[in-house]
Amino acid sequence: MTFVFDEFELDPSRRELRVDGKTRQLQPQVFDLLLYLVENHERVVPKRELLEALWPDTTVTESSMQRAVSLARSALGEHGPELIQTFPRQGYRFVGKLRTDPKSSPGFTLQPRYTPSGDVHIAYATLGSGDADIVIVSGWIMPMRAMFKHPKTRSAVEALAQMGRVIQFDKRGTGLSDRVKELPSHEQRMDDLRVVLDACGSGKAILVGFSEGGALAMLYAAMYPERVRGLVLCGAFARMTRAGDYPFGYAAEDMQKLKGYIRGAWGKGASLRAIAPSMLHDPEFVDWVGYAEQEGSSPGSALELLEMNIQIDLRALLPTIRVPTVVLQASDDKMIDPSSGSYLAKHIPNARYLEAPGDDHLFFFRNQGEMISAVRSLLSQDPPELEEDRFLSTVLVAQLGDDIEEQLWLEEVRRHRGQVVPGELRAYFDGPVRAIRCGLALAEQLGLRLGVHAGEVIRRGTAVGGAAFDAAEAMAAMAPEGRLWASHVLVDLVPGNDLRFDKIGDSLIVDGREIAAFEVQTES
Repeated sequence: MTFVFDEFELDPSRRELRVDGKTRQLQPQVFDLLLYLVENHERVVPKRELLEALWPDTTVTESSMQRAVSLARSALGEHGPELIQTFPRQGYRFVGKLRTDPKSSPGFTLQPRYTPSGDVHIAYATLGSGDADIVIVSGWIMPMRAMFKHPKTRSAVEALAQMGRVIQFDKRGTGLSDRVKELPSHEQRMDDLRVVLDACGSGKAILVGFSEGGALAMLYAAMYPERVRGLVLCGAFARMTRAGDYPFGYAAEDMQKLKGYIRGAWGKGASLRAIAPSMLHDPEFVDWVGYAEQEGSSPGSALELLEMNIQIDLRALLPTIRVPTVVLQASDDKMIDPSSGSYLAKHIPNARYLEAPGDDHLFFFRNQGEMISAVRSLLSQDPPELEEDRFLSTVLVAQLGDDIEEQLWLEEVRRHRGQVVPGELRAYFDGPVRAIRCGLALAEQLGLRLGVHAGEVIRRGTAVGGAAFDAAEAMAAMAPEGRLWASHVLVDLVPGNDLRFDKIGDSLIVDGREIAAFEVQTES
């Protein structure tokens, strides 16, 4: 989107300030400052926020920032001081009257396509072009057609499309994608995202995860770091419900109220109104959230997806996320506890935390400027070079024995899309359900004692190791013959399957860490 005011055009895609059609040169930092103020013109932007958003990895003095403001005013000519106002001890605000360039977006139309993921068809669409891919991973039931319908959400998508190719998709069970008859697993949802990116020919992308969509984005970034350039998490969380060691989630009674609404009044938009309380005075917004609910899912599917969200718990896996990450959180978020965002930033290595004012949960309305700026900041960085091949994986270890039929081991692992560690009864998988089903088959066929765990794997050439294997090996050593033991991490990753996890007595201590073990069986 090109911003137009007076005789000026501010074009983010070309990084140009044009005056009566002629380009006026600006230093990169001055352009970024002016653009940030324009994108956030509805409020006073604090100085600290400018420093964190525009110069996160650089020491910038207040006098240097004041000079950047002065240069931005000079670029706007004699009206510069009027257009960029100083609020003592608070910050700066752009007060010019903005209008959108009518030539900036008429070519953007939503043209959904489909790609198969197993026996389910996933709807997706692309907008814009360029070397960079930006993937929107929406929350819960928010469909891409609804995102393109409201002027605010559409303008944000178009602003992203000015920076690169935007990829949107409807998660299985929502929007234009196939409805499903059973609760989807995290593994299936990651497969869905992967096949969409494959269909688009995307090798490396920035993932922008909103609310519950942040969980899917985080899992994908941890499991496929070589395909993720950066991660922007907007109002995201590691766990949706409360626990004794996690007081930030929803209480059980809140979940029951939401389920009651879905069963009895779905389609009125009440479940989505808290995504942008600042918009509730606008009748168009109220109509839109009702449309988004109806377009997003049926009541039955919404209940199924809510049940999956209730079971989300990624806390143990956050340290395995190694890609550049920005966590955005509204200070008075009414949808989730604001502490959820700071928790993510604390536990994801080197994550940058930015807190926006207000109570809007979805960063497509009042705070869309922060989201757009976060994406821009990641695009301005060179793609990360991974020092070594580290990634999240589910590992399976069998206890060594004298009469192991290694060929059957190899065939079963490969049938479940696993990779074998050469010369060892160890394997690793790109999905927890596949690893567990492989372990159950091997336990039954070969009578092996097996352990399965999800964690960080390190691969150097043909050598594969990591702490995840140590945990799985400790469980395999204690499991009875013909049994598969799994860690508590797996229990949190496989909702919606015919698997039963029975707690095993005392926890195991592996490398000084306590791991709760469960015997895995299929439901009869």
